[in-house]
Amino acid sequence: MNMFARLADRLRPFATLQAYPEAAGWMTRLLSPPTVEEGDRRRAHLAALIVVAVAATLKDVIGLTGGSATYMMYVLAIAISALGGFTPGCVATLAAVLLLSAAGHPALSFGGRLMFVLEGVGVSALVAAVSHRVGTAEARVAELQTVNGDLRGQARRGVLTLHALQHLEDIADDAAVFLVSAQGLIVEWPASAERMYGYTDAQIVGASIAAIFSDAGAVPDIQALLEAGTSAGPARRAGAHRRSDGTRVNVEFEVRPCRLPFSGLFTVAVHDMSRRRESDAFREAALSAQAALQKALDEAHGQLSVLEWLTDPAVSPAGGAAAIGELLERLRVSVRADGVALVQFGLTRARLIAGAGLRPAHVGAPGVAANSAAADGRVALVHNDAVRVTQVSALTWSPKVSSIIVVPVCHIGSAAFRIEMVNERRSPATEFDLAIARIVADRLAQTLALQVPADSSNAVA
Repeated sequence: MNMFARLADRLRPFATLQAYPEAAGWMTRLLSPPTVEEGDRRRAHLAALIVVAVAATLKDVIGLTGGSATYMMYVLAIAISALGGFTPGCVATLAAVLLLSAAGHPALSFGGRLMFVLEGVGVSALVAAVSHRVGTAEARVAELQTVNGDLRGQARRGVLTLHALQHLEDIADDAAVFLVSAQGLIVEWPASAERMYGYTDAQIVGASIAAIFSDAGAVPDIQALLEAGTSAGPARRAGAHRRSDGTRVNVEFEVRPCRLPFSGLFTVAVHDMSRRRESDAFREAALSAQAALQKALDEAHGQLSVLEWLTDPAVSPAGGAAAIGELLERLRVSVRADGVALVQFGLTRARLIAGAGLRPAHVGAPGVAANSAAADGRVALVHNDAVRVTQVSALTWSPKVSSIIVVPVCHIGSAAFRIEMVNERRSPATEFDLAIARIVADRLAQTLALQVPADSSNAVA
């Protein structure tokens, strides 16, 4: 709370007195200005009056009452008051004239007082003008200092940003950033862009952005994007650019408008996709190789399981016809055949020892092809040829059977054994199918080396 407010609070109770209501109210209004500006103006006037009063007191105390000393003290007081403005100077002039008139100095005539007033007004105007200009200059200096501080801060941030951008350019060797105008002209070409495209700053600055596009069809799209200005916002594109040596480079780039005061410029951030594509290709190749290895591993595990299943000691051909049938059933499932048969044939007749799955209609007389295939110990394979199946097989299968694999078992005198695996559908045999068929044949050979009873219940007339 200032001095006027405290004084107004003290005088406010007197405003209610019946004797001096108007005077107390006027004093209250005088000491309670309605606005801050009015309060400052009244304080300046009061300060002027105080300065004049001090000057008058000093004049009387030190005895300066004659000659020009009377004017000198008051003019000094007016000049000091005018430092607060022209109006306080005028108030000080008026107060000085009143004090001179009250003192009744004989040397002061009407003309002298008038000259004193003009002199006081002139001094007030001059001092107020000089004070105003000095205050304006100080305010301007303070404003310039503030602006200078802001510029220093912006320059510092600019230098830091430049160092950070250079750092990023050194780290990201597959990225570049440059500036273009709204007309599509390249205006800034840093080291990262020179490293990516091969153009130097002197070669490319001022040229159209179309100089780095390999695909001419993409230029109108970029031109339209630049002409749209800030309303288009950032936009991401992909395409092929051209280096200085003419080679193409696949890139992804983003065009983004700059902020004020550079709203007419655009930053273009380019990322070279070559290394990423190489990484993607390497990753895909690694995944493919891993999948192939996993598939081969799964196949190896499956083949190992099949081998364990077919060589299971619990299913021994020495156990009789039932064990032989179980072994043939396992072989049929392993090679995905419709039917498997173990056949014994000689010079006069053939006999079905055991079978699994699809069974033949009857045993036919062995032909030349069948005798030859059993005699030389070779494996016979027929695929998608029903006529050839009839010629190769020692049995009479369904007319739908179009594929057969014949695997010899052993040779004992004039008797021979074979395993016939047939399919009604096309099913090419693999090397693993032939290998496990030979394994089963080797297991059967140890048992079939013994004489097989002629009246076997599995024989077909």
